[in-house]
Amino acid sequence: MTRALAALAIALLTAGCIHGSTMEQVHAGMTRDQVSALIGQPDVTTNTAGRECARYTVLKDFWSRVPWDMSDPYYVCYTDGKVDAFGRATVANPG
Repeated sequence: MTRALAALAIALLTAGCIHGSTMEQVHAGMTRDQVSALIGQPDVTTNTAGRECARYTVLKDFWSRVPWDMSDPYYVCYTDGKVDAFGRATVANPG
């Protein structure tokens, strides 16, 4: 019973999150479909003047986690449907 509860808690914590190693596979020139196949759907997307930026929640590696800080926001921006910028998001909007 304890194992089942622990497995459920882990599954709930990681649901919808991307691991950092997956973000390392994103590179300039990829299409939206390629990025979606690799890391899934974004949390939020914004469009401004022909440019689309998507935000993702990336789960930190085990040794970098603390209870109040287990994930980092990342962004992927597209121009003409291809990745032109990506990385860890800061307070300011990258797009």
